[in-house]
Amino acid sequence: MPKTSKNLRILAVFPHPDDTAFFAAGTLARWVDQGHHVTSICVTSGNLGTLRPDQTARQVADVREKEMRAANDVLGIQDTVTLGCPDGGFLDAGELRRELIGIVRKYRPDRLLALDPWLRYEVHPDHEMVGRTAAEAAAFGAFPLLHPEQLTDGKTPHSPSEVWFMGILAHAPNCYVDISTTIERKIASAMEFEGTLAILAGMFAGDIDPSNVSSEQQKVLAAHGDSWLRAMAAKIGEKVNLPAAEAFYVRKCLPGHFDNMEQALSEMLGLPPQAPTVM
Repeated sequence: MPKTSKNLRILAVFPHPDDTAFFAAGTLARWVDQGHHVTSICVTSGNLGTLRPDQTARQVADVREKEMRAANDVLGIQDTVTLGCPDGGFLDAGELRRELIGIVRKYRPDRLLALDPWLRYEVHPDHEMVGRTAAEAAAFGAFPLLHPEQLTDGKTPHSPSEVWFMGILAHAPNCYVDISTTIERKIASAMEFEGTLAILAGMFAGDIDPSNVSSEQQKVLAAHGDSWLRAMAAKIGEKVNLPAAEAFYVRKCLPGHFDNMEQALSEMLGLPPQAPTVM
C-alpha cells in the first residue's frame, strides 16, 4: 500500500460501539492528524452490550452511543453515524449489504475499514456479518445495475480502492501503522467505554464492580488499561521495529472482487511472502 499525501475519505464500518477501540483507534486518530476525513458507521445499537441486569436494552443503547461519540471526539473523528440495528445476531445480510452499498455511494470513501469476517472461531454473528457485508459493499458498490434506485440526486456507483481488515486477523498482517504519536488518545478513547472497564476488571482487578466504579477504582483500572494497551501496541510494533503499532490485512478493491490473485498464487506455490507495508 503506497503512502499518499492526498487527503483521503475513510469509512470505518463496525457492528458495535467499541469495536474499533482496541484494534484501530490509534490508526484512526493518526489518519485524522494526517488530514484525512474519517466517517464512523456503527451498525447496531449495541443494546445487549452489558452484563448488568438493572438496565433496559434502550438504556444500554443510549449509554453505548454516548460512549462511542465521546471516544470518537477524543480521536478527532469528524462524523459518527449510527444505523441503530438490533444487537445480537438479528441482522439481515441482504438488507444490510444494500444499506451499506448506499452508504459507500453516499460517502465515496477511498478506504474502508472493517472487522475481518474470515476469522476462525468467530462466535459473534454481528462481527462476521458486518465485516463481510461491508467488504461486499466495497466491491459491489461500483455496479450501476445493482440497487439502481440509490442512484439519485447525483449519487453514482462507487468502490473504495482499499479495504482494511482490523481486529484479530485470519491472515497474517500485511500493513502496520505507527501509532506512537496517538497511543495516548487510543487509551483515553478506550477508557470511555464501560465495556473496557469490565474487561480490565476481569483481567486485573476481579474485586472491582465495573458498573459501580469509585474514583479511586477508576484510577486503578485506568492504570491497568494504560499498561495493557501500551504493551499490546509495543508487541505488535516489534514485528516491524516500531515503538507502538496496530496491524491490518489490506486488500486492493476492484469491482466485484479483491485484487489478490498474484498473492494467492504465490501462497499456493509456497513462495516467500512480501514484506509488510509500514506506515
